[in-house]
Formats: sequence, structure tokens, C-alpha cells
Amino acid sequence: MNESADKSVSSLRSLSLILLPLVGIVLVIAVIFATRSKDKAVVTVVVGADAAGAAAINTGEIIDATGYVPGLLPRLGYRYKVFVEDESDDRSSGIAKIGNLVTFVPEARRGQTAIVDVTRVRERVVDAVLVKILSEVDLPPKALRAAYAPPAGDPVVVGAELDVVIAEASSKNPETEGVARIGGLVVFVNGVPTLGERVNVRIVERRERLAFAEPTGKPAGTGPLPEIAPSRPARAPRAAYAPPAGDPVVAGAELDVVIAEESEKNPGLEGIAKVGGLVVAVKGATTVGERVNVRIVDRKERIAFAEPTGKPAGTGPLPEIAPRRPARAPRAAQAPRGGDSAPHVVPGAVISATIVEPSNKNPETEGVARIDGLVVFVKGATVPGQTVNVRIASRNPRAASGEVTTDPVTAEAPAGAAAP
Repeated sequence: MNESADKSVSSLRSLSLILLPLVGIVLVIAVIFATRSKDKAVVTVVVGADAAGAAAINTGEIIDATGYVPGLLPRLGYRYKVFVEDESDDRSSGIAKIGNLVTFVPEARRGQTAIVDVTRVRERVVDAVLVKILSEVDLPPKALRAAYAPPAGDPVVVGAELDVVIAEASSKNPETEGVARIGGLVVFVNGVPTLGERVNVRIVERRERLAFAEPTGKPAGTGPLPEIAPSRPARAPRAAYAPPAGDPVVAGAELDVVIAEESEKNPGLEGIAKVGGLVVAVKGATTVGERVNVRIVDRKERIAFAEPTGKPAGTGPLPEIAPRRPARAPRAAQAPRGGDSAPHVVPGAVISATIVEPSNKNPETEGVARIDGLVVFVKGATVPGQTVNVRIASRNPRAASGEVTTDPVTAEAPAGAAAP
């Protein structure tokens, strides 16, 4: 009896040792599920076949945007509940609002409450795709926009039948709608998307810059297409430039010019000459240095256009024109200031100077000398070490300029002047 009881106790102990770990595992799993159930639902990414190219869609939560929610901002890939309160002008999209941003929803209609997925967020507008229509109400009619009254003679009026040619597919409805143009007016043609097709249509709505039309079913004609006058008057032509009296560069005039450079705009086809300060573009003459007889075909204030006449060029003086602006008054001579190291270097003075280096700007024609610390640019002397007499032409506080002369020196450095 005692032996049987001992066996029963031993069996229960073994069973408890097996069950206790299993119960523990079950409790841990239950705790994990209980904890996760309090977290946010898992977000699933879904892209439908009819939304190719759309952003990944968040289907884990629907954000209610049917009323004004302070601080609500549309986010790419999120799902919203919206109320469609208006329609776009071309009637291809419904217009809702998410927060303060206008949201375009293709295929949605005014008065619908719908679920949409945001596919694009721009600075001022949002694009979304329609997921589901929840409900629909009849809204009061919109206040009618004042009907546009085309000007007299404009053929694009409501009810008019006329031919148009489809120039492009509609960006909103490329499969079912084409776009024609009459003058500068855009005409949306429902049911005719084929480019280049000429079709007879009836105008069903007309606005200032666009119209809507439908095919009449009648065969298109072969005559001229309708035209409308531009909505804005053409600009008055600019008055032709009238050169001053005595100016030889006038339309029709024949004169000699010398090609100074090749045209940058039309190299190989056009050369540039200059008459006074006026640029003359010569078509067909590109050889730099060539003297050619030309006929002026167009003259503007700062440029003229010309063509060679084929006549031989002369050998006399080239034409000149008076400058358009009066010459500037000569600048007053620089008066040496107190403490000037070279007060004798003044315009008109002839001074002996030794060239120390060629000029950086004009090394072939100009040298640089220093007279008592003052830089002097000497035209006509470039060899370092060469001593020449220089007539000073201009002077400022930091430099002077002059040219080589055979005249005797008239200004010597004062005693005590700084050495060069």
C-alpha cells in the first residue's frame, strides 16, 4: 500500500515538473500579446495596381480632415478622410482641404466624403488619389461666375459649331480628351484624344482663356480654320531710330568700312567694323583688316547692319560720325600735395627718367620708370636701363604717365627729394 502511494506521489511530481515550464511559457506569451495590444496598430504598405508610381500608402490609420484641425499638415503616404467641397475648372478633379492646403483628388466630385491617400505635397497644394467614397450629399448650387462675353466677331461662343485640330492630349484626361487651340484660346474637346485629327465640334462652355467642346458627329470641312483676334492689343511698333543730321550711317547709304574683328555671335559669317563708336555688323565679310564697300540695311542707335555691295573699296578717308555724347571736360591737373616726394612731376613738365621694367599691361610699347618714388608710365621706351626725356601727360597721387620726347628737361628734382 505504501509502495503504491509512493509511486503516485512520484508520478505527480514528474508531471508537475513538465507542466510548470509549459505554463510559464504560456504566461510569457500572454504578457507579450497583452503589452503589444496597447501599442499602435502595425502599418501596412500597400500600392494598388491603379496607382502605379504613387508613394507607399499608410493604411494603419485614417486621419480625419473633414473639419478644420489646428496644426494639421498633410504628409506624404498618409491616408485621410476629406470632404470634397469644390471641383477644378476643367472638372477632372475634386478639391478638398487637408489643414489649410488645397488638395486635388482626381475622379472625386463636389459633395462627396471620401478616403484619399496623399501622393504629393507641394508648397501650396497637395495631390491625392481616391481610395473610397464614403457618402455623398447634394450641395447648394455654386454661385455662378459671371458669364464671359467674347468680343464681337469672336467665333468661339456657346452653341457655335466649328472645326478644330487636336494639337495635344489633355494632361488630366489623356485617354478621353484632346486639346485644340484657336488663336491663343485653349479648347478642351471631350471624346477626341487623337493628335492631328480635324473634327467639327460644338462649344458647350466658354471662358476668357479656355472653352469646352464636344464633337457634333458632322464631317469636318477642308477650308481655313477659324481665327480669333488676340485678347490683348498688339504693341505699337517701336519708332525707327533717326540718326542726327550729318550721320553717314543711315539705311541705304553706301560707304567703306574696315573689318576690325570677327563676330562672336556669327563667326565665319559676319565681321564687325566700327564707324566712330558705332558697331557695324557686316554679313559676308569676315577677314580682319579688309576694307570693304557696304550698304547699310538697318540702323539702330548703337548698332547697324550692312552687306557688301560688291563694288571696289576706295582709298580715301573712312567715314566718321560725331560722338553721341559730348566729350568730357578734361580733368583738372593734379596739384602735388604737401609732402609729395615728386612735386616737380606735373602735366607739361619734361623730366629725365630711367626705365626699370616693361609695363605689365603694354610691355611692347610702354615702360615703367620711378621718379623720386613716383611710378611713371613712359610710352615709347621699354628697355630697362634706358634713360629718356619724358613729357608728363597726366598725374595723380600715385602715378604719372607721359611719352618720350626730344625736348630738353624743364623740371629737375628739388634738392632733398627722395632718391628713386
